[in-house]
Amino acid sequence: MRKWIPILLGFLLVVFTIWVMLTSEPRKIVRRIDNLAYDLQLEAHIFTHQHALKENWVAIVDIDDKSLKAIGHWPWPRNILAALVDKLQAQGAVIIALDVLFPEAENNAATLVLQELQQQKLLTPTITSLLNQTKPHFDNDAIFANALAKTSAVLGMTFTFQSQTTGALPPPLLTLSAEDSQQLQLIIANGYLSDIPILMQAAKYTGFLNVFPDRDGIIRRAPLVMEYQQGIYPSLALEAARLYLGQDIQLVTPLYDKTKQLEGIQFGQNIIPTDEDGQVLIPFIGKSYTFPYISAIDVLHDKVPADAFTGKIVFIGSSATGLGDLKATAIGTPYPGVEIQASLVQGILTNSFSYQPAWAFGAILVLVIVLGSVASVFFPFLGPRILCILILCIPPILFFIANSIWAATGLILSPLIPTFLLLAIAILNTLYGYLFESRRREYLKSMFGQYVPAKHIDEMLKHPGKDSLRGEDKEMTVLFADIRSFTTLSEGLTAAELKAMLNAFFTPMTEIIFKHQGTIDKYVGDMIMAFWGAPLTDRQHAQHAIMAALDMQHKVKELEPIFKEKQWPEVHIGIGLNSGIMSVGDMGSQFRRNYTVLGDAVNLGSRVEGLTKYYGAHIIATETTQKNQSQFTFQLLDRVRVKGKKLGIHIYEPLCLATAATLELTQELALHEKALQYYFQQAWKQAELLFQQLQAKNPQRKLYPLYLERIAHFQQTPPPTDWDGIYTHTTK
Repeated sequence: MRKWIPILLGFLLVVFTIWVMLTSEPRKIVRRIDNLAYDLQLEAHIFTHQHALKENWVAIVDIDDKSLKAIGHWPWPRNILAALVDKLQAQGAVIIALDVLFPEAENNAATLVLQELQQQKLLTPTITSLLNQTKPHFDNDAIFANALAKTSAVLGMTFTFQSQTTGALPPPLLTLSAEDSQQLQLIIANGYLSDIPILMQAAKYTGFLNVFPDRDGIIRRAPLVMEYQQGIYPSLALEAARLYLGQDIQLVTPLYDKTKQLEGIQFGQNIIPTDEDGQVLIPFIGKSYTFPYISAIDVLHDKVPADAFTGKIVFIGSSATGLGDLKATAIGTPYPGVEIQASLVQGILTNSFSYQPAWAFGAILVLVIVLGSVASVFFPFLGPRILCILILCIPPILFFIANSIWAATGLILSPLIPTFLLLAIAILNTLYGYLFESRRREYLKSMFGQYVPAKHIDEMLKHPGKDSLRGEDKEMTVLFADIRSFTTLSEGLTAAELKAMLNAFFTPMTEIIFKHQGTIDKYVGDMIMAFWGAPLTDRQHAQHAIMAALDMQHKVKELEPIFKEKQWPEVHIGIGLNSGIMSVGDMGSQFRRNYTVLGDAVNLGSRVEGLTKYYGAHIIATETTQKNQSQFTFQLLDRVRVKGKKLGIHIYEPLCLATAATLELTQELALHEKALQYYFQQAWKQAELLFQQLQAKNPQRKLYPLYLERIAHFQQTPPPTDWDGIYTHTTK
C-alpha cells in the first residue's frame, strides 16, 4: 500500500481545516460549529455534573397563567404590584428585581371619573371635591413607588439601537474616557426604554434586560454591561448582585499592543470572565424551572412557606405563554427570560462562570495542527477495523476530555473541529484502504488465483508486507512431478479422453499442493511444477514440499481403481525436489507474464525428477531439501553429478513419516546404509554381499540390482585412485 498517498491527503485536510478556521467567510461556519459544540457540551456538562442548588440565593415570583387567570390580563394595576412588593419585603426578601417594564404612567381612576363627568356635564362642586380628595387613593403609580422606596428594588430597562429615549435614565456605574470608549469593544446603545420617573426615583437602581441571541437565534450569552454615551450600565442581574453584596465593580482591561481589551469584571476579589463585548456565557444550572418558582397569586394570598424568600434576591417575572418572555436558549426551549437573569445572579454569587478566552481559538488551532499531523502520519498504518473503532471512539473521547476540562477549570474548548478533522482523516484512510485493498484483491486473484490456495491470498491481503510480487532472490523449494511413459499412455486415448484423464489427475494433485501451502508454477503437458516459499515467505518450505510429494504418491494409488473403472491406463509419477536460492517474481513480456521461479536450484530440481526412472524411486530429494528434516524417513540413493553440473550431491528418497516407519523398513535401511559404506570404501565383496541380501528381501526395488551391476563393473575395471564415489549422469 502506498502510504505516502493517504499521508499526503491527510495533511491536505489539515491545511484545508486551518484555512477554514482563518478565513473570514468560512469562519462563520466555524462559529456555527463552535456553537453547536457548545450546546452539546452544555447538555453533557449539565447531565454529568448536576449542580444542585445547595446554596440558593435566588427565587422567582412568577406572573404565570394561574396568576393571570385569578387577577386578570397584564398589565396589572400597580397597586397589586405594590402589594406584591410589600409581601416580599415582609417575608425577608433582600433584593427585589423586576424583570418587567413600566414605560407609561397608569391612569388614576378618580381622574378618569372627573373627566367623564365633566364631558357629561354632571359635575357638581361636591362631587369634584370628593373625587379630588380620593385621587391619592387611586394613584397606583405613587402607591407602587412608595412600596419600591421602602425596599432595595432594581427596576428593569432596555437599551435600543435607535436614537429614541423613553422614561428616565439612571446615572451610569462608570464613565469611560473618549479613548477608552474607542478602544473597548463594548456593545454601544443609541437609545433606551426605561420606566416612568416616579418609579425610577423611588427604586433608585436599574439594570437593563437586554439579551442578544446568536446568528442561529439561540441565546447562549448575555451582556453584563453595556455602553451608552460613554457611560457603563449594568444588567439587571449584575445590579441585583452588586446591591446584594454591597460591592462596586471595575472593568478588567489589560493592554495588548497598547490597546485596552475587556477581559472581565472585577467584583470584590472575584473576576467574572467576559468576552471583549462584555458578554458572559450564561451559567445555566439546568433545564428551565431549575430555580424555585412561586406563583404571584400564592404570594398575594400568603400561600408560601415562611422562609421562601428570607435572605434572597427575588426576581419578579413571567413564564406565562401570552406575555412573550419565553426564550430559545442553548439548554432548551422555551426558557423563561427571568430565569436567565436568575442564572446570571447565581453565577455571580457562586463565581461559577465558564469562559472562552481569546486564546482559546489559538489553542484549538494548535490542537488541529498537532492531532491532524499525528493522525495523518499514523492512521495509514492502521487496519480498517482499528480505524472503524477510532471513528466510533474519537468523538466521545474528545468530548469527554473537553467536558472534564470544563468541569475542572471552567474553560470551554470546542472539540468539534478537531473531531471532524480526525474523523475525516480516519474515514479517508478507511475508504482509501478499502479501495486499495479491493484493487489489490482483484490483482492478487488475477495473478495468483490459479496458482495458490484462497487462504494464501487472504493471508497476503491481511499482511501485505509478507508477500513479494516483485522479483527477488530467496531460499525456496521446487517440485517437479511427471507422469512416467506419458507418450505411450496417451497413444491409446482419444483427445477428449486424454483431457478428461489429465483433469482427473491434475485436480487432486493441485489440491494437495494447495493444502500444503504450495504455489503452482505451471502445467506442461503431463508435468506439474510447483514451489514453496513465495509469494508468502514459508520457513518450513522443504517440510511442506516433502509432505505434499508423499501425499501426491499416496493419491496416485487411490486413483488406480477410479482410472481402471474408466478404462484409463494406470498412472505412475516421479517427483523431484530441490531447495536453494531461486529468483521468483512476475516475469515475462508486456504481452504475456507469469509468476515463476528461475535459477540453477530450479534446474537441479528438474534434473533429479528425471533420475526417478533411473533409480526406480517415487520421489527424489536433494541433500538441501533433506537437511534437518528428521520428521521423515529417508533412504540415501546415491552421490551424483547431474548433467550440466560440476559438483556432486547426495540424493535421497523420502519414504514416509518417521513415526510411520516399520521395524522391517528400519532394518532394511540400516542394512542399506552399511552396504553403501562398503561401496564408497571400495570394499566390493562386502558391499556385494549386503546388496544381494537387500535384493533378496525386496526384489521389486530397482536400486539394489543397480548397485550390484556397478560393483561387478568396478570389480572388472577398478575406478581411478581419486574416485570419490560420485556417479555422473550424462542424460537428463
